[in-house]
Amino acid sequence: MNSVKLIPVDLLFDEEGTIAADVVSSSSALLLPAGLHLQSLRKTHPGALDLLRKHGVTQIPIKKAVLITIDEFRNLLHRVHPPVSRLNPLAAQVAAHQMEVVYSHIRNKAVREKGIRSLLTLGNTLCRQVKKTPQVTLSLGEGAERKQTPYLHGINVSLLAGHIAGSLFPLWTGFVESVTVAGLLHDIGKSFLFPFAGERGRKSAISDSQAIHTHTLLGEALLRDAGVTAQDILSAVRSHHESWDGTGYPDGLSGEAIPVGARIVGVANFFENLVSAWDVRERKRSDQAVSSLLAAANGRFDKFIVRALLASVGLFPPGAVVELSDGRRGVVLESKERDLIRPRVLLVTGEEAEGDAIPAVIDLKKAGNVFIRQVFDDYGKMTIPPLRREERSGVLFRKYHAPSSMG
Repeated sequence: MNSVKLIPVDLLFDEEGTIAADVVSSSSALLLPAGLHLQSLRKTHPGALDLLRKHGVTQIPIKKAVLITIDEFRNLLHRVHPPVSRLNPLAAQVAAHQMEVVYSHIRNKAVREKGIRSLLTLGNTLCRQVKKTPQVTLSLGEGAERKQTPYLHGINVSLLAGHIAGSLFPLWTGFVESVTVAGLLHDIGKSFLFPFAGERGRKSAISDSQAIHTHTLLGEALLRDAGVTAQDILSAVRSHHESWDGTGYPDGLSGEAIPVGARIVGVANFFENLVSAWDVRERKRSDQAVSSLLAAANGRFDKFIVRALLASVGLFPPGAVVELSDGRRGVVLESKERDLIRPRVLLVTGEEAEGDAIPAVIDLKKAGNVFIRQVFDDYGKMTIPPLRREERSGVLFRKYHAPSSMG
């Protein structure tokens, strides 16, 4: 069990841990709920100390609890039975490298055309990987030090879009492949407008809204110029910023007039932008991104497609670090469709998690009255390092075949 100690109110923000019991006023009004993490409290309620002093509260019960680290979670994943499928990291590494080459040489027509053809093949490879990876949020990637790049953004959108399309249209293999490819290439028009030189280039792109509104048209033109004829790919790249209520761009399409592939890529792009915001202060946990997506669905997105993403990831997406109602900690492994609030959780505290050769997994659907009380962090994203120098060929593009086993 975690030890509980009383902390003076003035020192509350200097501590780490969670509120061990409900903090109430003299009139029994709830001031702070039990289980609230102090890190979240500092960010969301900076005036909490003044509130507590106002009501004469002098001490707060704090429960110390050490959360599992990202590395510990990754090590535990290898011991879970049955194994949890994730995207092979080599596929993401190769795709990121190929995208970087294309974007860096976007004004060289010969390199651009050859590179786009290479990315079409890689998009199909990612599509096959998605079919083997049901927990897509555990397969999203990010760079070292939890930094995002335009290339990883494209890969993540590709995975999410392919996952949504596959869940909605499992028999439409060609359409699912086209949507996956479109997710990979949806922002290629931006590379012609702005240099992708890290965060600085991204900020300059965002600041020029008039130019950025042309990137969808330019992306479609670049693909046509490279010989891409698949209408599902072209329309998704062109129309992924259209809105259900007709306020989007570039054509002001609305409702059913927006191509289905574009609606799917739009939802995937919105969700990924939230969980991978360039400004860390604006970055949301995956469960918060789900809430924001639901709030934006009315008027902006096709609610049917939003529901498809929600059914896939649940209200607590895989990789979310959670605390259960009985005080145990864990990481969400998967959410079952039609039961979005009771996923399977890999326990990292409590008797079941201590000393076992195989980490304990609890299915909240079968656990009686146990439920998720709060979410702390996300451990779902994989670190995707650049390809090592010796792995890079002197040739810009070559055919890669992803290994059959999952990484």
